[in-house]
Amino acid sequence: MLQPNRPSPFVRFAYFEVHFRAGELRKEGRRIRLQEQPFQVLTMLLERPGDMVTRAELQKKLWPADTFVDFDHGLNSAVARLREALNDSAERPKYIETVARRGYRFIGQLEQACDAHSLELGPENSLKPDPPLPVRNWKKLAPVLVAAVVLVLGAGDIFWRHYGRSQAVNKSIDSVAVLPFENAAASTDQEFLAQGITQSTIDHLSKLGNLKVISFGSVLRYRGRSGDPKQIGHDLGVHSVMTGKIDFHGDRMIVMTELVNTSDGTHIWGEQYDRKVSDIVSVQEDIAREIATKLEVRLSTQQEKVLQKRYSQDFEAYQVYLRGRYYWNRRSQEDLQRGIAYFEQAIERDPKNALAYAGLADSYFVRAISGALPTAEAMPKAKAAALKALDLDDSLAEAHTSLAQVTANYEWNWDRAESEYKKAIELNPSYSTGHHYYATFLMAMGRHAEALEEMKKAEALDPLSPIIATFIGKAYSYAGNNNEAIKRYEKVLESDPEFQVARSFLIHSLEQAGRFDEAVAQTKIVAAQAGHGSDAAAALGRAYRLARATGYWKEVLRQVQRGKDPGAGSDLDIAAIYIQLGNKDRAFDLLERAYADRNMWLMNLKVDPRFENLRSDDRYESLLSRIGLRANLRSSS
Repeated sequence: MLQPNRPSPFVRFAYFEVHFRAGELRKEGRRIRLQEQPFQVLTMLLERPGDMVTRAELQKKLWPADTFVDFDHGLNSAVARLREALNDSAERPKYIETVARRGYRFIGQLEQACDAHSLELGPENSLKPDPPLPVRNWKKLAPVLVAAVVLVLGAGDIFWRHYGRSQAVNKSIDSVAVLPFENAAASTDQEFLAQGITQSTIDHLSKLGNLKVISFGSVLRYRGRSGDPKQIGHDLGVHSVMTGKIDFHGDRMIVMTELVNTSDGTHIWGEQYDRKVSDIVSVQEDIAREIATKLEVRLSTQQEKVLQKRYSQDFEAYQVYLRGRYYWNRRSQEDLQRGIAYFEQAIERDPKNALAYAGLADSYFVRAISGALPTAEAMPKAKAAALKALDLDDSLAEAHTSLAQVTANYEWNWDRAESEYKKAIELNPSYSTGHHYYATFLMAMGRHAEALEEMKKAEALDPLSPIIATFIGKAYSYAGNNNEAIKRYEKVLESDPEFQVARSFLIHSLEQAGRFDEAVAQTKIVAAQAGHGSDAAAALGRAYRLARATGYWKEVLRQVQRGKDPGAGSDLDIAAIYIQLGNKDRAFDLLERAYADRNMWLMNLKVDPRFENLRSDDRYESLLSRIGLRANLRSSS
C-alpha cells in the first residue's frame, strides 16, 4: 500500500511550480488549467521523485474499488492531459516517464521544495524578535538591505507583468481568432473533421454578438503553419488566438486546445478532451463556452441556448454535412458540385438538418454568379434551399444572407433583400460574408458611404480575404473614386498575384482611366498565369498604338466575339465595349437581353461607371424603372 510522504506547500521544477494546498500548477507565475485527476497523478509522482508509481497504486488512489470506470482509458487520459499541461511527450519525456505496462515516474529535477514542518509553528517555535543590530553592523548591512528591497520590488514587478497583468488583461480581450485545428493523424481521411471543428467553433462564437471572431476564410491561411501568436494577432487584429490539435484513434479522438493572449503571448486557457468521434459536436460547444468564459463574455440565456443548439442528432448526417462544407470552402466548380452532392446526402439522412440546406443555398448561388449554372436554373434552387433552412431554423444568419442574395440579385426586390441582410447581421454580427454581401447591395443602391462602412466591417472580421479587399476597391469605383480603386486592386495583387478577380477589376479601372498601356501589361500577366500565349495581349498593344482608344476597343471586341465562353455577365461586358465604340443601339440590345435573362450583374447598372454615357438616354431610364432602381435609389457619398 502506498504510504506517501507528506507534501511540501509547493515544489518547483524547470518553469513550473506545484502548489499542493491550492491544488494549482503554475508556469512562470501563471496558473495552468489542470483537472483534478491529472493533478492527483502529478502529486503522487512528486511525492516519490525518481521512483516508479505503479498503475495499481494510481488506480487505488484515484479510482477506488466502488468506482465503475474504464481504468486504463481514464489513467491514460489523465497522464495525457498532464503531459499536455507540462508540454511533455511520451516519446521524449522531460518530466513524466512511462515504465512500460507497469507505471510512471517523475524524472525532472526538483529545484526547490519548502519544508511543510518548518512553516508549522507551535508555541515553542513561535517567532521571537531578533536582538537589535549594533550601529556599526547596520551601516555595513545597509547596501545589502537596499539591494534586497530592490530585488523584492523587482520580483513583484515581474510577478505583476507576467501574472497579474495576464489576469487583468482578460477583461479587455474582446476578439479572438480560432486557428485551424492540426490533424495529428498521418492520414488525410479525417481532415474534413479537423476543419469542421474549426469552422463550427468559429460559428458558435460568432453568434454571441459581444465578441469579435475572425472568419474561417482568414484563419484557413494558417492551416499547417506554425507562427508566433503575437504576430498572428497583429495580422488579424485580435487580442487572443486559439490553437488546437486533434488526434484520431479509431472511434475516439483527443482534442487539445490553447488560448493565448496576443499582447504578451501568455497562456489564458488550455484543455484536452478525450472523447468519442461521435461527440464532436459537444466538444465544439465546450470549447466555445470555455473561450467565452475565459474572455469574461457574459452569456445571456439566449446565448447559452445558441451554444447548445444541435442541428442534427444523426452523427453520420453531420459528418456528411462537414464533408460538404469542406469542399464548399475550396470553391472550384468541381468542388462546389461535390459539396452539393454531400449536402444532398446529409439531407437525405436527416431531412431536418438546416445547416445542409443553408450549404445548398450557398453553393447554388455561387455557381450561378460565377456563370457555371444558368441563373434561371440555379437561383430558384438556391431560394428553395434557403427558405427550407429558415423554416427549420429561423436563426441561421447564413440562410438569411443566401435568401437576401437571391432576392436582390435575381428578383430585384430591394426592400425584402435589405430586410434579410439586416436580419442576418443582427443574428450574427461576426458573419463577414453577411457584411460583404450587404455592402455589395448598398453599392448597387448608390449608398456609397454605407457600403464602404459595411465593407470595412467585413474586412475587420476577415482581414486576409482577397475578395473582400477587392470589393473595397469596387466600392470606391462605384462611388466615383477610380484612382483609389486602382490603388486597392494593386495592393491586393501585391499580396496575392494570382487573384484574378482583382486583376480583372484593375484592367477595367485602367481602361476607364485611359491608361491603356498599363491595361495591356495586365492582360499579358493574365495570359501568362493562365498558360496562354501573349499573342492576344500583343494584338491589343498594336491596335492601341495604331488607332489609340478606338483601335484598342475594336480589338477587345474582336477577341471577345471569338471566345467560346465569355463568362458570367458577358452581355453587360460586351455592351460596355459597344458604348466605348459609340454604338448605343447595340449596347441597349445586349442590356435588354441581360434583363430578359435576369442577369445578376444588372443590379449594378445605376452605379457602374462603364454605363455613364447612357444615362441621358430615355431607354436607360426605362430599363432602370423596370429593374426597380429609380424608386429605391437614395444616393449617399
